[in-house]
Amino acid sequence: MATSHETAVGSEISGILGGASEAPVFLKRVSFDTFDNRDARDFSLTLRATHRSYTYSYRSRTFLCGIDQNDYSESALDWLIEVLVEDGDEIIALRVIDPGSRMAAGLSMQEKMYRKDADLLMERILQKNEESKAISVMVEFAMGKVTTTLLHRIHIYQPDSLIIGTRGKGLGLQSLLPGSISKYCLATSPVPVIVVRPDRKREEAKSKRLANPLRQSYVEILEKSNSSMDFRTLNQSTQAEKPSSTIKSHFGIFGGSKYKRLSV
Repeated sequence: MATSHETAVGSEISGILGGASEAPVFLKRVSFDTFDNRDARDFSLTLRATHRSYTYSYRSRTFLCGIDQNDYSESALDWLIEVLVEDGDEIIALRVIDPGSRMAAGLSMQEKMYRKDADLLMERILQKNEESKAISVMVEFAMGKVTTTLLHRIHIYQPDSLIIGTRGKGLGLQSLLPGSISKYCLATSPVPVIVVRPDRKREEAKSKRLANPLRQSYVEILEKSNSSMDFRTLNQSTQAEKPSSTIKSHFGIFGGSKYKRLSV
């Protein structure tokens, strides 16, 4: 049965989000919970946390981020919060539990673990928001096949983009593992998909690009062109707008497809 209640953020993150004597920066609540309802059509647990200064507007964006137990999904979440999210945006962190997995076996014994994992994921997300951006956060644990559940949630939430992690070594589709979730999403998602590699992979790829004399950066092309644009001013303004850990991005639209792909 669905329940709803508001609680203050745990004391372990009070140092980041506000002291115990202050009004809580984020209010948390359980907005939907059918994990213990055997008559429910789908098993699902949804937690919400909203910054006290959060306001939805026409400029607000929704980012759906696929989460699992791999490190690279955590890297995708880090990148999303650090680079993309701004005040007024919403993050939906979705973890899909496959009914055929060992984790789903003996569901009655796993309910407490699911709820605990969801709480921990929510608090990790709030901890990552070190700049205290005025955002709304949703954590959903859903039972079902990963691919179909992802597409179903895209249809429900209508996010501006889908963010997923990958352990792929390259930037192109050929670098993704056959049958991987990231490759499936790139081929079927009706919304733009952003594929994020772990920090180490991104840094290695960046170093190789910089060391390759055959590769030219955008700024180098501007330098050698006859454009009247002052590339130094452009470069300085770009650096000022981007965080220090910004990774060079590659964006492409594949012919015949309705999706856009951004790999970082």
